[in-house]
Amino acid sequence: MNGKQHSTRFVGFNEDLCTGCASCLRVCPTKVIRIKHKKSIRIVNQCIGCGECIRACPAGAVRAATSDLQVLEKDHVAVALVSPVLYAQFPGIMPKDILLGLRQMGFQHTIDMSYFLEMFQFATEEFIKRNRETRHAPWPLISPVCPVVVRLIAFQFPSLMPHVLPVLRPVALMAREVKRRIIPFYMETGEEVALYYINPCPTKMDWSNLEPDNQPTTPEIALGINDIYPTLAGHVRRIRESDAIPFYQTRFEYETCATGNASMWAMSGGEIADMDIEKSLAVSGLEETISYLHKIEMGLFQDIEYIEFRTCREGCLGGVLNVIDKYLAKSSVQKMIKMFGLGRRLPREKILRLYEKGDFQTEKRPSRLLTLFGGPQEGISIESMQKIEKLLKVLLGRDCAACGAPDCRTFAEDVVRGNASINECLWVRAQGKKKGKTL
Repeated sequence: MNGKQHSTRFVGFNEDLCTGCASCLRVCPTKVIRIKHKKSIRIVNQCIGCGECIRACPAGAVRAATSDLQVLEKDHVAVALVSPVLYAQFPGIMPKDILLGLRQMGFQHTIDMSYFLEMFQFATEEFIKRNRETRHAPWPLISPVCPVVVRLIAFQFPSLMPHVLPVLRPVALMAREVKRRIIPFYMETGEEVALYYINPCPTKMDWSNLEPDNQPTTPEIALGINDIYPTLAGHVRRIRESDAIPFYQTRFEYETCATGNASMWAMSGGEIADMDIEKSLAVSGLEETISYLHKIEMGLFQDIEYIEFRTCREGCLGGVLNVIDKYLAKSSVQKMIKMFGLGRRLPREKILRLYEKGDFQTEKRPSRLLTLFGGPQEGISIESMQKIEKLLKVLLGRDCAACGAPDCRTFAEDVVRGNASINECLWVRAQGKKKGKTL
Protein backbone atom coordinates (compact mmCIF):
# COMPACT_ATOMS: atom_id res chain seq x y z
CA MET A 1 0.00 0.00 0.00
CA ASN A 2 1.51 3.33 -1.04
CA GLY A 3 1.08 6.68 0.64
CA LYS A 4 0.75 7.60 4.28
CA GLN A 5 -0.75 4.72 6.22
CA HIS A 6 -2.25 4.09 9.63
CA SER A 7 -2.72 0.53 10.72
CA THR A 8 -4.22 -1.54 13.48
CA ARG A 9 -3.53 -5.20 14.10
CA PHE A 10 -6.27 -6.05 11.60
CA VAL A 11 -6.70 -3.24 9.04
CA GLY A 12 -4.68 -0.52 7.36
CA PHE A 13 -5.76 2.93 6.09
CA ASN A 14 -4.18 4.72 3.13
CA GLU A 15 -4.53 8.51 3.34
CA ASP A 16 -3.60 9.00 -0.33
CA LEU A 17 -6.69 7.03 -1.38
CA CYS A 18 -8.99 8.38 1.35
CA THR A 19 -11.61 10.85 0.09
CA GLY A 20 -12.85 11.81 3.55
CA CYS A 21 -16.36 10.47 2.87
CA ALA A 22 -16.58 9.10 6.44
CA SER A 23 -18.24 5.85 5.36
CA CYS A 24 -15.85 3.89 7.59
CA LEU A 25 -16.78 6.06 10.60
CA ARG A 26 -20.45 5.27 10.37
CA VAL A 27 -20.14 1.49 10.19
CA CYS A 28 -17.51 0.93 12.89
CA PRO A 29 -19.35 -0.90 15.73
CA THR A 30 -16.91 0.21 18.42
CA LYS A 31 -16.56 3.79 17.10
CA VAL A 32 -12.76 3.76 17.12
CA ILE A 33 -12.13 5.61 13.83
CA ARG A 34 -11.63 9.37 13.57
CA ILE A 35 -10.90 11.48 10.50
CA LYS A 36 -8.96 14.72 10.90
CA HIS A 37 -8.49 17.32 8.17
CA LYS A 38 -10.62 15.16 5.83
CA LYS A 39 -7.73 12.73 5.28
CA SER A 40 -5.86 11.85 8.46
CA ILE A 41 -7.12 8.59 9.94
CA ARG A 42 -6.75 8.07 13.66
CA ILE A 43 -7.66 5.03 15.76
CA VAL A 44 -8.59 6.04 19.30
CA ASN A 45 -9.26 2.63 20.85
CA GLN A 46 -9.03 -1.09 20.14
CA CYS A 47 -10.05 -2.27 16.66
CA ILE A 48 -11.89 -5.61 16.84
CA GLY A 49 -11.16 -6.65 13.24
CA CYS A 50 -14.74 -6.94 11.99
CA GLY A 51 -13.83 -5.59 8.54
CA GLU A 52 -16.92 -3.40 8.20
CA CYS A 53 -14.72 -0.42 7.28
CA ILE A 54 -13.28 -2.45 4.39
CA ARG A 55 -16.76 -3.20 3.08
CA ALA A 56 -17.90 0.39 3.39
CA CYS A 57 -14.95 2.26 1.85
CA PRO A 58 -15.81 3.15 -1.80
CA ALA A 59 -12.25 4.31 -2.55
CA GLY A 60 -10.40 1.17 -1.47
CA ALA A 61 -8.48 3.14 1.15
CA VAL A 62 -8.98 0.44 3.77
CA ARG A 63 -7.56 -3.04 3.47
CA ALA A 64 -6.90 -6.02 5.70
CA ALA A 65 -3.52 -6.19 7.41
CA THR A 66 -2.63 -9.43 5.66
CA SER A 67 0.53 -10.47 3.80
CA ASP A 68 0.93 -11.09 0.09
CA LEU A 69 2.16 -14.22 -1.68
CA GLN A 70 5.73 -12.93 -1.91
CA VAL A 71 6.31 -14.25 1.61
CA LEU A 72 6.08 -17.78 0.16
CA GLU A 73 9.33 -17.13 -1.70
CA LYS A 74 11.27 -17.04 1.56
CA ASP A 75 13.40 -19.98 2.61
CA HIS A 76 11.13 -21.79 5.04
CA VAL A 77 8.70 -24.69 5.27
CA ALA A 78 5.26 -23.21 4.60
CA VAL A 79 2.30 -24.83 6.38
CA ALA A 80 -1.20 -23.76 5.28
CA LEU A 81 -3.96 -23.95 7.90
CA VAL A 82 -7.11 -24.38 5.81
CA SER A 83 -10.68 -23.60 6.84
CA PRO A 84 -13.63 -25.17 4.96
CA VAL A 85 -14.58 -21.61 3.97
CA LEU A 86 -11.92 -21.85 1.26
CA TYR A 87 -13.64 -24.86 -0.34
CA ALA A 88 -16.89 -22.90 -0.67
CA GLN A 89 -15.08 -20.42 -2.96
CA PHE A 90 -14.68 -23.15 -5.60
CA PRO A 91 -18.14 -24.53 -6.48
CA GLY A 92 -18.00 -28.01 -7.95
CA ILE A 93 -14.33 -28.57 -7.00
CA MET A 94 -13.36 -31.31 -4.56
CA PRO A 95 -11.43 -30.20 -1.45
CA LYS A 96 -8.53 -32.53 -2.29
CA ASP A 97 -7.94 -30.64 -5.57
CA ILE A 98 -7.92 -27.31 -3.74
CA LEU A 99 -5.38 -28.63 -1.22
CA LEU A 100 -3.26 -29.99 -4.06
CA GLY A 101 -3.42 -26.57 -5.70
CA LEU A 102 -2.10 -24.99 -2.49
CA ARG A 103 0.82 -27.41 -2.45
CA GLN A 104 1.61 -26.58 -6.06
CA MET A 105 1.68 -22.92 -5.03
CA GLY A 106 4.53 -23.64 -2.64
CA PHE A 107 2.95 -24.82 0.62
CA GLN A 108 4.76 -27.94 1.78
CA HIS A 109 1.91 -28.93 4.08
CA THR A 110 -1.84 -28.23 3.91
CA ILE A 111 -3.68 -28.94 7.14
CA ASP A 112 -7.43 -29.33 6.75
CA MET A 113 -9.44 -28.12 9.75
CA SER A 114 -12.11 -30.82 9.57
CA TYR A 115 -10.84 -33.08 12.36
CA PHE A 116 -10.35 -30.12 14.69
CA LEU A 117 -13.91 -28.94 14.07
CA GLU A 118 -15.11 -32.37 15.21
CA MET A 119 -12.87 -32.23 18.28
CA PHE A 120 -14.32 -28.86 19.20
CA GLN A 121 -17.86 -30.19 18.78
CA PHE A 122 -17.22 -33.12 21.11
CA ALA A 123 -15.56 -30.90 23.72
CA THR A 124 -18.37 -28.33 23.57
CA GLU A 125 -21.06 -30.98 23.96
CA GLU A 126 -19.23 -32.46 26.95
CA PHE A 127 -18.77 -29.07 28.64
CA ILE A 128 -22.45 -28.22 28.22
CA LYS A 129 -23.54 -31.65 29.45
CA ARG A 130 -21.51 -31.22 32.65
CA ASN A 131 -22.56 -27.60 33.06
CA ARG A 132 -26.19 -28.70 33.27
CA GLU A 133 -25.29 -30.27 36.59
CA THR A 134 -22.55 -28.00 37.94
CA ARG A 135 -23.76 -24.60 36.62
CA HIS A 136 -20.17 -23.36 36.81
CA ALA A 137 -20.80 -21.20 33.74
CA PRO A 138 -23.86 -18.99 33.17
CA TRP A 139 -26.42 -19.67 30.45
CA PRO A 140 -26.41 -18.97 27.61
CA LEU A 141 -22.87 -19.97 26.73
CA ILE A 142 -21.48 -18.03 23.78
CA SER A 143 -19.42 -19.64 21.02
CA PRO A 144 -15.74 -18.58 21.02
CA VAL A 145 -15.26 -19.56 17.36
CA CYS A 146 -15.65 -16.05 15.90
CA PRO A 147 -12.84 -13.98 17.47
CA VAL A 148 -14.54 -10.74 16.43
CA VAL A 149 -17.47 -11.63 18.69
CA VAL A 150 -15.15 -12.27 21.63
CA ARG A 151 -13.36 -8.96 21.09
CA LEU A 152 -16.70 -7.18 20.76
CA ILE A 153 -17.83 -8.67 24.08
CA ALA A 154 -14.56 -7.72 25.79
CA PHE A 155 -14.82 -4.17 24.49
CA GLN A 156 -18.54 -3.38 24.81
CA PHE A 157 -20.08 -6.13 26.95
CA PRO A 158 -17.39 -7.06 29.52
CA SER A 159 -19.99 -8.42 31.95
CA LEU A 160 -20.70 -11.19 29.42
CA MET A 161 -17.13 -12.55 29.30
CA PRO A 162 -18.01 -15.41 31.72
CA HIS A 163 -20.57 -16.56 29.13
CA VAL A 164 -17.84 -17.25 26.52
CA LEU A 165 -17.31 -21.02 26.26
CA PRO A 166 -13.90 -21.88 27.81
CA VAL A 167 -12.95 -24.41 25.11
CA LEU A 168 -10.09 -23.94 22.65
CA ARG A 169 -11.24 -22.79 19.22
CA PRO A 170 -10.74 -25.17 16.26
CA VAL A 171 -8.03 -22.97 14.76
CA ALA A 172 -6.14 -23.00 18.08
CA LEU A 173 -6.42 -26.81 18.27
CA MET A 174 -5.12 -27.06 14.71
CA ALA A 175 -2.19 -24.70 15.31
CA ARG A 176 -1.27 -26.52 18.50
CA GLU A 177 -1.20 -29.89 16.71
CA VAL A 178 1.10 -28.48 14.03
CA LYS A 179 3.43 -27.10 16.70
CA ARG A 180 3.46 -30.44 18.49
CA ARG A 181 4.06 -32.68 15.48
CA ILE A 182 5.44 -30.84 12.46
CA ILE A 183 7.71 -28.18 13.93
CA PRO A 184 9.78 -30.59 16.11
CA PHE A 185 10.45 -32.71 13.01
CA TYR A 186 11.96 -29.79 11.13
CA MET A 187 13.81 -28.48 14.17
CA GLU A 188 16.01 -31.58 13.93
CA THR A 189 17.01 -30.57 10.40
CA GLY A 190 17.41 -26.89 11.26
CA GLU A 191 14.67 -25.77 8.87
CA GLU A 192 12.37 -22.89 9.82
CA VAL A 193 8.61 -23.46 9.70
CA ALA A 194 6.01 -20.73 9.11
CA LEU A 195 2.28 -21.10 9.71
CA TYR A 196 -0.08 -19.49 7.19
CA TYR A 197 -3.64 -18.76 8.29
CA ILE A 198 -5.85 -18.49 5.21
CA ASN A 199 -8.64 -16.20 6.35
CA PRO A 200 -12.09 -15.07 5.18
CA CYS A 201 -11.84 -11.96 7.42
CA PRO A 202 -9.12 -9.65 8.84
CA THR A 203 -8.69 -11.65 12.04
CA LYS A 204 -5.99 -14.27 12.45
CA MET A 205 -4.22 -16.78 14.67
CA ASP A 206 -5.22 -17.60 18.23
CA TRP A 207 -5.53 -15.37 21.26
CA SER A 208 -2.20 -16.27 22.87
CA ASN A 209 -0.34 -14.58 20.03
CA LEU A 210 -1.95 -11.24 20.84
CA GLU A 211 0.01 -11.09 24.09
CA PRO A 212 2.45 -8.15 23.81
CA ASP A 213 5.12 -10.11 25.71
CA ASN A 214 4.45 -13.40 23.91
CA GLN A 215 6.19 -13.29 20.54
CA PRO A 216 5.63 -16.62 18.74
CA THR A 217 8.83 -18.55 18.09
CA THR A 218 7.29 -19.83 14.86
CA PRO A 219 6.43 -17.14 12.28
CA GLU A 220 2.65 -16.89 11.87
CA ILE A 221 1.33 -15.15 8.77
CA ALA A 222 -2.19 -14.15 7.75
CA LEU A 223 -3.29 -14.46 4.13
CA GLY A 224 -6.70 -13.35 2.94
CA ILE A 225 -8.59 -15.76 0.71
CA ASN A 226 -8.73 -12.92 -1.81
CA ASP A 227 -4.91 -12.65 -1.65
CA ILE A 228 -4.35 -16.22 -2.82
CA TYR A 229 -7.46 -16.84 -4.93
CA PRO A 230 -6.23 -15.79 -8.41
CA THR A 231 -3.07 -17.90 -8.18
CA LEU A 232 -4.82 -20.82 -6.52
CA ALA A 233 -7.65 -20.76 -9.08
CA GLY A 234 -5.09 -21.12 -11.87
CA HIS A 235 -3.52 -24.18 -10.25
CA VAL A 236 -6.92 -25.74 -9.56
CA ARG A 237 -7.98 -25.20 -13.16
CA ARG A 238 -4.85 -26.94 -14.45
CA ILE A 239 -5.38 -29.84 -12.03
CA ARG A 240 -8.94 -30.24 -13.29
CA GLU A 241 -7.90 -30.12 -16.94
CA SER A 242 -4.99 -32.53 -16.55
CA ASP A 243 -5.37 -36.16 -17.63
CA ALA A 244 -2.68 -37.25 -15.18
CA ILE A 245 -3.71 -38.85 -11.93
CA PRO A 246 -2.52 -36.37 -9.29
CA PHE A 247 -0.06 -37.86 -6.83
CA TYR A 248 1.61 -35.88 -4.12
CA GLN A 249 3.30 -37.54 -1.21
CA THR A 250 4.07 -35.54 1.91
CA ARG A 251 4.29 -36.06 5.64
CA PHE A 252 1.92 -35.18 8.46
CA GLU A 253 -1.17 -34.66 6.34
CA TYR A 254 -4.67 -35.15 7.70
CA GLU A 255 -7.53 -36.65 5.75
CA THR A 256 -9.26 -33.97 3.73
CA CYS A 257 -12.82 -32.79 4.25
CA ALA A 258 -14.87 -35.98 3.78
CA THR A 259 -18.14 -35.25 5.59
CA GLY A 260 -20.79 -32.59 5.21
CA ASN A 261 -20.32 -31.60 8.84
CA ALA A 262 -17.09 -29.73 8.09
CA SER A 263 -18.62 -27.99 5.06
CA MET A 264 -21.51 -26.72 7.20
CA TRP A 265 -19.16 -24.79 9.47
CA ALA A 266 -18.70 -22.14 6.81
CA MET A 267 -22.31 -20.97 7.01
CA SER A 268 -24.45 -19.59 9.80
CA GLY A 269 -25.89 -22.37 11.94
CA GLY A 270 -23.31 -24.88 10.74
CA GLU A 271 -21.53 -25.01 14.09
CA ILE A 272 -24.58 -26.10 16.06
CA ALA A 273 -26.41 -28.06 13.33
CA ASP A 274 -25.00 -31.45 14.31
CA MET A 275 -24.30 -30.78 17.99
CA ASP A 276 -26.11 -32.64 20.73
CA ILE A 277 -27.34 -29.48 22.47
CA GLU A 278 -30.93 -29.26 23.62
CA LYS A 279 -31.43 -25.52 23.27
CA SER A 280 -29.29 -23.49 20.90
CA LEU A 281 -29.47 -20.51 18.55
CA ALA A 282 -27.47 -19.27 15.56
CA VAL A 283 -27.24 -15.49 15.01
CA SER A 284 -25.36 -13.85 12.12
CA GLY A 285 -24.72 -10.25 11.15
CA LEU A 286 -23.01 -7.51 13.15
CA GLU A 287 -26.15 -5.53 14.03
CA GLU A 288 -28.01 -8.71 15.01
CA THR A 289 -25.08 -9.87 17.14
CA ILE A 290 -24.93 -6.57 19.01
CA SER A 291 -28.71 -6.62 19.50
CA TYR A 292 -28.67 -10.12 20.98
CA LEU A 293 -25.70 -9.34 23.22
CA HIS A 294 -27.70 -6.42 24.63
CA LYS A 295 -30.58 -8.80 25.31
CA ILE A 296 -28.31 -11.30 27.05
CA GLU A 297 -26.88 -8.48 29.14
CA MET A 298 -30.46 -7.63 30.17
CA GLY A 299 -30.93 -11.20 31.43
CA LEU A 300 -32.81 -12.67 28.48
CA PHE A 301 -32.19 -16.11 26.88
CA GLN A 302 -31.22 -17.78 30.15
CA ASP A 303 -33.24 -20.78 28.95
CA ILE A 304 -30.85 -21.16 25.96
CA GLU A 305 -27.71 -23.25 26.50
CA TYR A 306 -25.54 -22.15 23.59
CA ILE A 307 -25.54 -19.35 21.01
CA GLU A 308 -23.45 -19.41 17.85
CA PHE A 309 -22.65 -15.82 16.88
CA ARG A 310 -21.07 -14.74 13.59
CA THR A 311 -20.63 -11.02 12.86
CA CYS A 312 -20.71 -11.64 9.08
CA ARG A 313 -24.05 -12.30 7.43
CA GLU A 314 -24.49 -15.94 6.42
CA GLY A 315 -21.59 -16.76 8.75
CA CYS A 316 -17.99 -17.05 7.53
CA LEU A 317 -19.27 -17.31 3.95
CA GLY A 318 -19.92 -13.56 4.25
CA GLY A 319 -16.35 -12.74 5.27
CA VAL A 320 -15.03 -9.56 3.69
CA LEU A 321 -11.93 -11.32 2.29
CA ASN A 322 -13.90 -13.99 0.45
CA VAL A 323 -14.14 -13.85 -3.32
CA ILE A 324 -17.46 -15.21 -4.56
CA ASP A 325 -20.93 -14.05 -3.57
CA LYS A 326 -21.94 -15.43 -0.16
CA TYR A 327 -25.18 -16.91 -1.50
CA LEU A 328 -23.36 -18.69 -4.32
CA ALA A 329 -20.93 -19.99 -1.71
CA LYS A 330 -23.85 -21.14 0.44
CA SER A 331 -25.27 -23.05 -2.53
CA SER A 332 -21.87 -24.69 -3.00
CA VAL A 333 -21.80 -25.76 0.66
CA GLN A 334 -25.29 -27.22 0.44
CA LYS A 335 -24.23 -29.32 -2.55
CA MET A 336 -21.15 -30.54 -0.68
CA ILE A 337 -23.32 -31.58 2.25
CA LYS A 338 -25.55 -33.54 -0.11
CA MET A 339 -22.52 -35.17 -1.74
CA PHE A 340 -20.63 -36.11 1.43
CA GLY A 341 -23.53 -36.70 3.82
CA LEU A 342 -23.37 -36.05 7.54
CA GLY A 343 -21.41 -37.93 10.15
CA ARG A 344 -18.36 -37.81 12.38
CA ARG A 345 -15.16 -39.78 12.00
CA LEU A 346 -13.44 -39.38 15.37
CA PRO A 347 -14.21 -41.88 18.20
CA ARG A 348 -15.99 -40.17 21.06
CA GLU A 349 -14.12 -42.26 23.65
CA LYS A 350 -10.75 -40.91 22.53
CA ILE A 351 -11.96 -37.31 22.65
CA LEU A 352 -13.37 -37.86 26.14
CA ARG A 353 -9.99 -39.14 27.33
CA LEU A 354 -8.34 -36.01 25.97
CA TYR A 355 -11.07 -33.89 27.57
CA GLU A 356 -10.40 -35.44 30.99
CA LYS A 357 -6.72 -34.57 30.58
CA GLY A 358 -7.66 -30.91 30.04
CA ASP A 359 -6.61 -30.91 26.39
CA PHE A 360 -9.39 -28.55 25.33
CA GLN A 361 -9.34 -26.05 28.16
CA THR A 362 -8.36 -22.52 27.27
CA GLU A 363 -5.75 -20.86 29.43
CA LYS A 364 -7.47 -17.52 29.07
CA ARG A 365 -9.85 -16.71 31.92
CA PRO A 366 -12.51 -14.02 31.31
CA SER A 367 -10.51 -11.49 33.35
CA ARG A 368 -7.40 -12.23 31.27
CA LEU A 369 -9.29 -11.87 28.00
CA LEU A 370 -10.47 -8.44 29.10
CA THR A 371 -6.85 -7.38 29.56
CA LEU A 372 -5.79 -9.07 26.33
CA PHE A 373 -8.34 -7.32 24.13
CA GLY A 374 -7.99 -3.94 25.78
CA GLY A 375 -11.26 -4.05 27.68
CA PRO A 376 -13.87 -1.31 27.73
CA GLN A 377 -13.03 2.35 27.44
CA GLU A 378 -12.38 4.18 30.68
CA GLY A 379 -15.65 4.99 32.41
CA ILE A 380 -17.17 8.47 32.41
CA SER A 381 -18.02 10.16 35.71
CA ILE A 382 -21.44 11.60 36.48
CA GLU A 383 -19.98 15.10 36.17
CA SER A 384 -18.58 14.28 32.73
CA MET A 385 -21.91 12.77 31.67
CA GLN A 386 -23.62 16.02 32.60
CA LYS A 387 -21.11 17.93 30.45
CA ILE A 388 -21.77 15.57 27.55
CA GLU A 389 -25.53 16.16 27.79
CA LYS A 390 -24.98 19.95 27.77
CA LEU A 391 -22.71 19.65 24.76
CA LEU A 392 -25.30 17.61 22.87
CA LYS A 393 -27.76 20.47 23.20
CA VAL A 394 -25.18 22.76 21.59
CA LEU A 395 -24.32 20.29 18.83
CA LEU A 396 -27.99 19.84 17.86
CA GLY A 397 -27.52 16.10 17.24
CA ARG A 398 -27.14 16.26 13.45
CA ASP A 399 -24.66 13.30 13.37
CA CYS A 400 -23.10 14.66 10.17
CA ALA A 401 -19.61 13.23 10.94
CA ALA A 402 -17.96 16.38 9.52
CA CYS A 403 -16.03 16.71 12.79
CA GLY A 404 -14.34 13.37 12.13
CA ALA A 405 -16.28 11.44 14.77
CA PRO A 406 -19.09 9.02 13.86
CA ASP A 407 -21.86 10.89 15.70
CA CYS A 408 -22.50 13.84 18.00
CA ARG A 409 -22.49 11.82 21.23
CA THR A 410 -19.12 10.27 20.42
CA PHE A 411 -17.76 13.71 19.49
CA ALA A 412 -19.07 15.14 22.77
CA GLU A 413 -17.31 12.33 24.65
CA ASP A 414 -14.09 13.13 22.77
CA VAL A 415 -14.38 16.78 23.80
CA VAL A 416 -14.99 15.91 27.46
CA ARG A 417 -12.10 13.43 27.44
CA GLY A 418 -9.84 16.15 25.99
CA ASN A 419 -9.38 14.44 22.62
CA ALA A 420 -11.20 17.06 20.53
CA SER A 421 -12.17 20.73 20.53
CA ILE A 422 -15.79 21.92 20.43
CA ASN A 423 -14.87 24.22 17.54
CA GLU A 424 -14.18 21.21 15.33
CA CYS A 425 -17.96 21.06 14.90
CA LEU A 426 -18.93 22.92 11.72
CA TRP A 427 -22.33 23.87 13.10
CA VAL A 428 -20.83 25.40 16.22
CA ARG A 429 -18.33 27.39 14.18
CA ALA A 430 -20.94 28.55 11.71
CA GLN A 431 -23.20 29.86 14.45
CA GLY A 432 -20.36 31.35 16.50
CA LYS A 433 -21.32 29.41 19.63
CA LYS A 434 -18.11 29.82 21.58
CA LYS A 435 -19.80 28.94 24.88
CA GLY A 436 -19.17 25.26 24.13
CA LYS A 437 -15.55 25.81 25.11
CA THR A 438 -16.40 26.28 28.77
CA LEU A 439 -18.93 23.48 29.12
